[in-house]
Amino acid sequence: MRISSLIIFSALAISAAAAQSSISLVPSYTSGETLYYSIAIHSSIGGKATLDTTAEAAIAILAGAAPGRFDAEARFTRFTTAVQADPDDLAALKKQSSDTDQAATSMGAARFRMAAAQFTVISRPNGPQFDEPVEMLEELVRTDALPTAPVTVGEHWTRTRTRAIPTLEFSVPLTLDCVLTELAPVGSVRAATVTVRTTGHTPLPPGSLPGSQELAAQGLVAEAAVGFDTTATDHYRLQDSVLLESTSENHNSMQIKLVGPSPQAGTTNTNIDSTSTVKLE
Repeated sequence: MRISSLIIFSALAISAAAAQSSISLVPSYTSGETLYYSIAIHSSIGGKATLDTTAEAAIAILAGAAPGRFDAEARFTRFTTAVQADPDDLAALKKQSSDTDQAATSMGAARFRMAAAQFTVISRPNGPQFDEPVEMLEELVRTDALPTAPVTVGEHWTRTRTRAIPTLEFSVPLTLDCVLTELAPVGSVRAATVTVRTTGHTPLPPGSLPGSQELAAQGLVAEAAVGFDTTATDHYRLQDSVLLESTSENHNSMQIKLVGPSPQAGTTNTNIDSTSTVKLE
């Protein structure tokens, strides 16, 4: 009886220790390797239009990569968007999406650097038509949401960053609440799952919206605010902390309030909701 009790106690103690063991998630890429990711995004704009984007991105790790530090050149090898919308909006959205598809597949590689959990854009194609594709590549390459010290399952940490809105020459501060949710295989690969909730809400600077001067001439002032709320579930390969898969839900919003004489005064709310998946091929 005593021996059996000791065996059970020891087994429970070992299991508890394993559950509480710390792991390090330090990205360790191999110089010269190229990683290919498939991307699928489904977006709904105010319930009036939907966009479905499928893409493939190639990330080339440059010479000199070391644990926690690497330079990468990223580009799209494929990028197509299908649009469904109300007749009044269809032509404009198709044109905008087609321009983005063309920019993504024709642009040269963007170069990024991760070092000591700091992300830097080294070089990128110039021009506003490349802003959206470059931002997507940034999100794919950056690893600064990972913990800088060993963590256990259930442990939380926080990061901050900014999200640029180039058309408004403004950046929104974001807060990333991160947690190591589990250690479990993805397929046959040992993996760590990190959940990241990214939020940010801020008013835009007065006069920053396009057309603000024309509105002012009519006695109207545009007061605008934007919000971002994303929850991502990311699976990282345990052996080197390379991203295996990611799924996310995104809820972006803009509120524009026109202050001035009626009937022009009023409030407009636009919501863009999307889901996305990323997978290492």
